[in-house]
Amino acid sequence: MGDKKKAGVQSQQEFLRQATGSLGTTRAAFAKRISVPEKTLDKWLAPSQTTDFRNMPEVVWAYVREILVREAKSA
Repeated sequence: MGDKKKAGVQSQQEFLRQATGSLGTTRAAFAKRISVPEKTLDKWLAPSQTTDFRNMPEVVWAYVREILVREAKSA
């Protein structure tokens, strides 16, 4: 597997894909929901070993987690 990660630690790409899937949205809709350009989301989803990859700020991790918790409570 390409990503080097510790057991139990979710990669940024896995986290974003899982969040998008659990919200049932497209990439475009998800980017709009978290108020970032699609191009930014694409860079966060790029493989970590590529030049397009960018680390997602901690505040975005927290914001997406908050959205997921809120959605789970309202379901």
